[in-house]
Amino acid sequence: LREQQCDDEELDWRDLEPTTEHYLLRAGDGRNLAAYLRVLRNEDAEIIDGLPTAHLVIGRVVTDSEHRGRGLASRLLAAVIERDGNEPMMLHAQFHARQLYVNVGFAPVGESFDEAGIDHITMVRPAD
Repeated sequence: LREQQCDDEELDWRDLEPTTEHYLLRAGDGRNLAAYLRVLRNEDAEIIDGLPTAHLVIGRVVTDSEHRGRGLASRLLAAVIERDGNEPMMLHAQFHARQLYVNVGFAPVGESFDEAGIDHITMVRPAD
């Protein structure tokens, strides 16, 4: 959050929900975080263009600046897809990083939009 100049208003505390799944990779001695993402399970499916799309929402995909370019986010996404790929998923990708998600089966939906001062686009991955 700090690197992208987002403020604490972005914190939604959904990390603490019992259905939230956390995926992480640790660096070096195991004390430092190298990459992380979370998967929210919404009771109601997200709606896009008036149609329900997915109960699973991937978010907070982050890689520590010292560990970028090593495919860590791709590894985390692969783990999510291995576990939950039988369900459709959605996410709001930073526009410049959308290819990462296209590479694992997500497709852009709609127009780009501003979220926390950063260009994003909604992306959906159908169930396997």
